[in-house]
Amino acid sequence: MKRIPTLDGWRGIAIALVMIEHTQGALLGRCFRPWTQTGQHGVTVFFVLSGFLITSKLLEGPIDLKRFYVRRLFRLMPVAWVYLFAVWSFGLMGGQHWFSRNEIASCLFFYRNFFFHGLTLFAAHFWSLSMEEQFYIAWPSLLLLAGTRNAKWIAIGGALACASFRLMNWSHYDCLWLSFETQVRADALLVGCLTAILLENPAFRSIATRWSRVWALPALAVVLFCIYRFHWLPPLTECVALAGLIAASVLHPRSIFARPLSFPPLAWLGTVSYSVYVWQQFFFAYRGETVTLVMICLMPLFALGSYYWIERPFTRFGHSLTNAPSPKTSTANAVVAIKTGTDPNDRPANNWS
Repeated sequence: MKRIPTLDGWRGIAIALVMIEHTQGALLGRCFRPWTQTGQHGVTVFFVLSGFLITSKLLEGPIDLKRFYVRRLFRLMPVAWVYLFAVWSFGLMGGQHWFSRNEIASCLFFYRNFFFHGLTLFAAHFWSLSMEEQFYIAWPSLLLLAGTRNAKWIAIGGALACASFRLMNWSHYDCLWLSFETQVRADALLVGCLTAILLENPAFRSIATRWSRVWALPALAVVLFCIYRFHWLPPLTECVALAGLIAASVLHPRSIFARPLSFPPLAWLGTVSYSVYVWQQFFFAYRGETVTLVMICLMPLFALGSYYWIERPFTRFGHSLTNAPSPKTSTANAVVAIKTGTDPNDRPANNWS
C-alpha cells in the first residue's frame, strides 16, 4: 500500500484537534467553549484511520504475523519507552515521583485505559496507545483465522455491540477516564476495519467511487455536529461519517474536498503526529501562563527530535529486519538504515504502525 497524502492530512487534522483542547487546558485551565473540547474527536479520527490502514495493509496479503508484530514493535515502542524514561528521569531530578510502578506497568503492558489509580497527567494519553496496541494484538490474528468474509461480520457485530453498550450506559461513561475503556470506544477501530474490507470488494468499491462525492458533504456535516454536541463520547454516527470521509478522500484524492488534505504543512504535521502526540502531554500538563507558553514553545523541539532521531531510524530498522532474505543480509540492512537514514526496501504507511 503506497503512501497516500490525503491520509497524512487526516492524521494532521487528528493531532490538531487533540492539541486545540490541550492548549486551552494548559492556558485557561478549561476549554473556552464546550464545543472546543475536541481532543476525543481527534483520537476518534486516529482510531478510524488506524483500523482502515492496518486492515488495508493486511489484506494485501498473505498475512505474516511475525512481520507485522516486528514492525509494530519498532514503529511504536521506542518513542513510547524513551518518553516514559525521560519523564521519569525529569521527575527524579526534581525530587518528584511522577509515575508509580503500577502506572508504568499499565503503560508498558497496554492496559492504561483500564488503570485509573495514582493517575498522573504525564501518562494519561497512554490510554489511547494502549487501546491501539490491544487492537494490533487481536485484529490481525482474528483476520487471519476468520478470513475476510467472517471478519466483516465480526467488525459489524463488534461495532454495533460496542455502540449499544455505550448508549445503554451513556451517563456512566460520559466522563473523564471511564470513557477510555476499550469496550466503550472500540467501534471506531472496527468501523475503520469494516471500511477497508468493503473497499476490497470490487462491486462495493465501484459503487463507493460513484457515490462518495455525494456523501462527503453530509458526512462532514455529521462530524461537525458531533463535535459540537458530544464532548467525551463520540457516537457511532461520527465514526461512520469519518469512515465515509476517509474513503472518499482515498477514492477521489484530487477532488475539491480532498485536495486540502494534501496541503504540505498539514500532511507534514500528520507525518510527525505520533511523536507529537506522545510528547505533547508532558508540555501541556503545566499550568500558569508564563510557564505554559515556554513549555509549548519547547514541545516541537522534543517532538521533532523524537521523530527524526528515534521514530524514523527504528521504523527503518524494523522494516529492514522483516524485508531481508536472510539473517545476515537483515543485519547488514539494519546497520545501513540506522547509520545512513535510508531504507532501500520499504517505506512506512500512513499510520502509527
